[in-house]
Amino acid sequence: MRRRVVVTGIGAVCPLGNDVDTTWQNLLAGRSGVDFIRDFPVDKLRSDIAASVKGFDVGKYLSPKEADIYGRVTHLSLAAAVEALREAGIAPIQRAPAADHEAAEGAQAPGGSAAPAGGGLDLARIGCLMSTGMGSVDIFEEQIARSAARGPRAVSPYFIPGVMPNGAAALIAMRYGLMGPSYNLASACATGTHSIATSALMIEAGEADVMVAGGAEAATRLNTVAGFGNAKALARAIDGDPTRASRPFDRRRHGFVMGEGAGALVLEEEQHARARGAKPLALVAGFGMTTDAQHLTRPHSTGLGLALSLERALARAGVAPEAIGYINPHATSTPQGDAAEVLALRRVFGERLARIPISATKSMIGHLLGGAGAVETIAVVCSLRDQLLHPSINVDELDPDCSLDIVREQRSVDLRHAVKCSAGFGGHNCALVLERA
Repeated sequence: MRRRVVVTGIGAVCPLGNDVDTTWQNLLAGRSGVDFIRDFPVDKLRSDIAASVKGFDVGKYLSPKEADIYGRVTHLSLAAAVEALREAGIAPIQRAPAADHEAAEGAQAPGGSAAPAGGGLDLARIGCLMSTGMGSVDIFEEQIARSAARGPRAVSPYFIPGVMPNGAAALIAMRYGLMGPSYNLASACATGTHSIATSALMIEAGEADVMVAGGAEAATRLNTVAGFGNAKALARAIDGDPTRASRPFDRRRHGFVMGEGAGALVLEEEQHARARGAKPLALVAGFGMTTDAQHLTRPHSTGLGLALSLERALARAGVAPEAIGYINPHATSTPQGDAAEVLALRRVFGERLARIPISATKSMIGHLLGGAGAVETIAVVCSLRDQLLHPSINVDELDPDCSLDIVREQRSVDLRHAVKCSAGFGGHNCALVLERA
C-alpha cells in the first residue's frame, strides 16, 4: 500500500501578504497586489509594473550579517518555511547564542548543542526542497557591478554561497537541523509545483517522513524585466491602471506581470503526522510530471504535455476526471499560454470543463515564476480547508475560445478534490491532485 502524503503546515510571503491568513483573506476579497515599479528606472523598459512583496522585515528571521550574505529570494523562502513549520509543530533547533549575531525570530547562531526539532522527531527523516528558478539575481547583479567598478578583488567572499540556488534549502535545513534530502529543483515557472510533487514522491518511496516543499522568486530587477519585456512576454497597465493588467483568459490579455514571493508546505506521511498529533490540512493525492519536448519558451501547440501530466496525476490519485470540483490553473495571462492550457484541460475533462469552477491566483498576485506553483497550491489547500473559492479578477470579457466557469466572486463549495497545474519555460509541466483532509 502506498504511503499517503498530507499537508500539515503552510507558509506564504507574497504581494498580498506576508503570511497565509492575510494572503488568503485578500485573495477572497479579490484584491490586486500589482503596482507600478518604483525601485529602478522604467522609462526604457517595455513594462513598468510588477507585483512586489510589501513591508517585509527580514530582521525577524536573520541577523544583519546573515541578511547581507543571502539574497532576497532566500529571505522570503525562510520566512515562508518558518510559518509552515510553526503550523506543523516543528521548532528550530536550539543553539548557544553567539556575540556576533543579533537576535531575530527563529534565528540561530552557529555553534552550540542541538536539540531535536519539534521534540523527538528523527531529523534524518526530514528534508527540504525549497527551490527557486532563478536564484539570488540581486546578489549576482550587485557583485558583477562591484567587480566592474572596483576590480575582481572587491567581490565578496560570500558571493558564491550567496547566489547558490540551493541556499534557501541549506539555510532552512541548518536552522531546523533537517538531515534528510535537501536541495534545489529548478524548472522555471513549474519549480514550486515540481518541488511539491518530488517531495511527495520521496515520502511515498520511504526516503523521508517529512519534507518542507515549495518555491520562491525575487527576480524583479531591471535586467530581468528588460529580458522578459524584450521577449514581449510582459503586460503593461490597462488604461493607466496596473491592477487591471493581469487578466487570465480575458480577451484583452497581453502578457504576464512579474511577481515575487515564496510559498512553503510541510508534507508528511499521514500516519507519522497523526502519531505526533499534527492536524492534516489536505492530502496530496496524486501528481504528474511531463515535458513538452517541442519549444524552449512556447507551450505545446495542443497542450499535450500539460494534459499528460494531468492524466498521470489523476491516475496516481485513483480519481476520475468527473470527481474534480475545482481547478487552479497556471493561467499566466499570455495569449498563447492560456489558449494552450484550455486545450489541455479540455482534452482531460471534455465538455464537463465548462462546469468546473476555475480561478486564477495570478490575476491578483502576478506571476511569481519559481514561487508561483507553491503559493497557488497553498491557495488550493485553503480552499479545501475552508470550502471557499477565491475569484479571478479582470475577466471583463471572457475569450470566446476559453469557455470556462470562471469564479468572479468568492464562492462557497462542497469540495473534495481539486487540481493545480503549472508549466514552465523548457516545456516542463506538473500537475497535482489535492484532496480534502
